Amino acid sequence: MRRDPINDPAAQLQLLTGDDWGPWLVNTLNAAEQSIFLSLYMLSPHWRVPTRFKLDLLDTLARCARRGLQCRGILASSETINSRSPFNQGAAAILITAGWRIRGMRQRLLHEKTLLIDRRMVIIGSHNISKASLTTNHDTSIAITSPLLAEQAWRIFWERWRTASPWGE
Repeated sequence: MRRDPINDPAAQLQLLTGDDWGPWLVNTLNAAEQSIFLSLYMLSPHWRVPTRFKLDLLDTLARCARRGLQCRGILASSETINSRSPFNQGAAAILITAGWRIRGMRQRLLHEKTLLIDRRMVIIGSHNISKASLTTNHDTSIAITSPLLAEQAWRIFWERWRTASPWGE
């Protein structure tokens, strides 16, 4: 599908890398007011680094649903990621219990790492939501605050949602 270029001179961009990524993301998720949509290759239930930053990103995501935000996620399914599937399965169970709606992408490998917050900010990059993204990997993402880009990302998310399967089916 063809996507028209986005020209948004008011867009704000922030490069996310290194030790500041985890705390920044927790603060950003805690400030969300309406919705969080994510489309990820890997979401680990072990995203706890008590010796560094005392962060628990999975718990932060679960609290977002419990405080009434619309929370939707698409994850790579076990058919496409093999050895990593226990990560997504464990994390999906935690989020579903908290009120998230989760789907799995089976037709093709879902390798993207995209978060859409309040239909105003899009985070795209190489960060999975995993301990390795904070402790051992060199990952880089960019947060773009732009309602124009967020609208396009929102449409793409829902296109993928329609082709994904309910989690566990």
